[in-house]
Amino acid sequence: MSSACEHLDDPDWENIDGAVLIAGDAADAAAIARVAARLPWDATGVIILEAAARIQFRHIDVPDGVSVRWLVRGDGLRAHTKGERLASAVHAWCVEWTCTEPPAQWTVWLGPHTPPHVARMARSLLGVAN
Repeated sequence: MSSACEHLDDPDWENIDGAVLIAGDAADAAAIARVAARLPWDATGVIILEAAARIQFRHIDVPDGVSVRWLVRGDGLRAHTKGERLASAVHAWCVEWTCTEPPAQWTVWLGPHTPPHVARMARSLLGVAN
């Protein structure tokens, strides 16, 4: 069974099955850290956060099977628009996890500061009603 959740529908994190994608803006880091603290010890997946600058990075405790990736909008070569790098990363994750055979189980949680176009794109890719 596949499931998708947003910040409005807080899943039962202690009892999730399958991979997790937790994504958001640096402004969501505190909320994401609280979610990560509720993940089961055997959770697998990724937390992706987009920040304007490295100074916004913070440590987030996660289970061994979950990685934390920070994406910087201003990478020195080019300044990306807000949500651009996050959208690319979320898109890649959604495509990877929804195109598996047999269908994979997954849970997606997007922080409240996630740009609306990123949330719409994720819902569309995951087949979740708007």
